Amino acid sequence: MKAMVLAAGLGERMRPLTEGRAKPSLPLLNRPMIIHTLEYLKRFGVSEAVINLHHQPESIRAVVGDGSRLGLKVHYSEEPLILGTAGGLKKAEPLLRGEGPIILINSDFVTDCDLDAVIKKHREASALSTLVLTPPQPGATYGIIEVGDRDRIERISGRPAGEADPRTSRYHFTGIHVIEQAILDEIPPGQKAEINSEIYPRLISAGKPIRGFVHTGLWRELGTPALYIDGSIGLLKNEKDPSLQPFKSAPGLYLDRVTLPADTNIEPPVLIGRGSALGPKCSLQGVVVGKQVKIGKGCSIRSSLIWDGARIGDGARLSDCIIMSGVYVPPEVILSNKIVLRVEGYQGKKDKLERLGGCWMTGF
Repeated sequence: MKAMVLAAGLGERMRPLTEGRAKPSLPLLNRPMIIHTLEYLKRFGVSEAVINLHHQPESIRAVVGDGSRLGLKVHYSEEPLILGTAGGLKKAEPLLRGEGPIILINSDFVTDCDLDAVIKKHREASALSTLVLTPPQPGATYGIIEVGDRDRIERISGRPAGEADPRTSRYHFTGIHVIEQAILDEIPPGQKAEINSEIYPRLISAGKPIRGFVHTGLWRELGTPALYIDGSIGLLKNEKDPSLQPFKSAPGLYLDRVTLPADTNIEPPVLIGRGSALGPKCSLQGVVVGKQVKIGKGCSIRSSLIWDGARIGDGARLSDCIIMSGVYVPPEVILSNKIVLRVEGYQGKKDKLERLGGCWMTGF
């Protein structure tokens, strides 16, 4: 089975984390997001994947390569101009044609959705496309998908136009589609097009079977710094990621060849990468610590992501922060809802940044 992974976005909502790299290359539980996506697809029978590229494409090529390390065959479809979800799919058509359905998937979320169950339902319904949906989440701004009898999708974010049927159920879209090859024939070649706002509404109006599959388990978008933290900690708490199992030291605690001082206060979930070290009397609650990180004595870190190679000075108190690679956080600072990044090599806008020792800092 083949899959198309959508990775061409600019990652604008994630800046400054994405100034020098594509969003799918950002670390998720100490490995690139896109590696999680590809391994997820492989677990459900995908053997070949196409990744579309635009922003900082080499940052994705560098971590994925040809896919052989993951047991997959990976192709790339570069888009000098972003073509949208449908346009990008159409451009990759020569690489996707074959037998059976195609998985079309975003690369900026985490989930434990059972794709086997989705594909089974898709086939039983003889659907042209099946979208994986999730119950509406409080405060979310995603467009509503209205689902009627026999899981038939009636409207996507108000399209096709018309009055909403009060008998329909309402959901959010997760970013996973199972599509038949015939969908490729419905997309105009050589132009930008969006599958949810243009292709599906036209097919729904024509009475084509576009279905929904409701997933009620883990699903977290990773599209903003706050969601990135929440999704990372949510995935760690979920405890189902196979890559974590070799490092499981206790329920919710994952140590990659790391020994903690006896007086460390741990409130799971916590992951600490290889080569990292903590000083005495530290407190960690809901934290992902990368590789080769040095955390000084008496630090308190909560709901934060510490990337590879960062250093945290004695007595620092961090809450809901992202500390990027190579950063040094001075002793005794108190930070909340901050991103800390290195000065060297940063090419983005600096008008919203503050100095923190030898680093830049911004809120989110």
